[in-house]
Amino acid sequence: MKHLRGYTRRYFSLAIIAMYSTLHRLCRLDSSYQYHKLAYSPLPRKTAPPVLSA
Repeated sequence: MKHLRGYTRRYFSLAIIAMYSTLHRLCRLDSSYQYHKLAYSPLPRKTAPPVLSA
């Protein structure tokens, strides 16, 4: 821990807050992308032949 000697506890608490807020933002973006990918899935065309269910 020699290389961390000059930093205060406040620096580390701010770094941890920044890390968690970045993770939160990335997770929110990913879940938003997953939702939109599901919401805008292409519907089968009406002119397509009927789907045969087994």
